[in-house]
Amino acid sequence: MWRFILLGLVGLMELSSYGQIKKYYTVENSNSFDNVDLTLSGGSGTCYIRPTPNNHPVYIYGKSTSNAFSPSCESVLDNRTQRVNVNFLDGELNESSTSSVMFNVFGNDGGLNENQWHVYLSKKKPISLNLNYGMGDAYVDLSGLAVDKLNITTGSANVNVGYISGQYNQQEMDTFCIQVDLGQLEARQIALSNAKTIIADVGFGSLYLDFTNKSLVKSNVNATVGAGNLTVNANESMNPMIIYIRHSPLCRIQIPQNFTEIRKNVFVNRLYDQDAENLITFNIDVTMGNIIFKTF
Repeated sequence: MWRFILLGLVGLMELSSYGQIKKYYTVENSNSFDNVDLTLSGGSGTCYIRPTPNNHPVYIYGKSTSNAFSPSCESVLDNRTQRVNVNFLDGELNESSTSSVMFNVFGNDGGLNENQWHVYLSKKKPISLNLNYGMGDAYVDLSGLAVDKLNITTGSANVNVGYISGQYNQQEMDTFCIQVDLGQLEARQIALSNAKTIIADVGFGSLYLDFTNKSLVKSNVNATVGAGNLTVNANESMNPMIIYIRHSPLCRIQIPQNFTEIRKNVFVNRLYDQDAENLITFNIDVTMGNIIFKTF
């Protein structure tokens, strides 16, 4: 069975064979737009996001064992920006789960191995990403892409973000925004994002931020932690850093001995220079959670 639906510049094709339903979704390249704004949310299974040299700004391949896991795809051209919304939503949960922290985005509790979505993003056009995960697993490789803004929201999901090939973001990223409710998120080689502002909000989950690469821009990391955990891993010889911490007696703070406390709850490393072009400034507000800084 083949089915083809055309929504503006968006194509969806479905093939059913050997008990699996395979779906293809493409945003065709066009001179009518300069940027892509992509929102991915809903659905079930495991999601992989990777860069591609392909000319198509967005290409998605998926497979599932049930037709209930069928993506809805919409695309609108807005002032030379192609706004694309792809919703991988479990049909059985569509009506009751949209407002719950257990809302299935790229995953649910049974079928993680049966439903997979592979998202390929072109390096040739700037893109803003809005990624909404509820449960399941997600693996995001942003190596060499031109990402303008990145927003990641996760409920109970396990999310891994990084730059596997070690290529920097092609441009300065305006904002890298992370929200973790109950799940775990690891952001590795985050300095390669060229993000000027990194915003993190951790509820009961865990967030790991890796700054082991040299930063090329001045970055502000603003983190709020409730009852969860924030771990920062940094190469102490790479970047100048300053840490401001606001905390309550109910939390646990661990700062490396090679940082100097220049005034109460303000710490700097040996490379600190307030005028440094690659200064990383951490502003952390924690209520009941754990804050751990590690250096090597």
